Amino acid sequence: HMKHIQFREESRYPGFYYRMDKNFVDEENWHCFVNSIYDKETKQWTVFKRAHVDLVDKSKLFK
Repeated sequence: HMKHIQFREESRYPGFYYRMDKNFVDEENWHCFVNSIYDKETKQWTVFKRAHVDLVDKSKLFK
């Protein structure tokens, strides 16, 4: 989890997700999934973004 937090470069609403060194809301880069792979032989992490996909059709939720 900590690797994912360090990878992201934006803040989100105080109290939810906040970085003092990246004190701005970035809508474009916020809407993604962050994934990681750990290579136990090299002991290295690879962290990367994946496109955000809504799993629930939100247009039907708030009618």
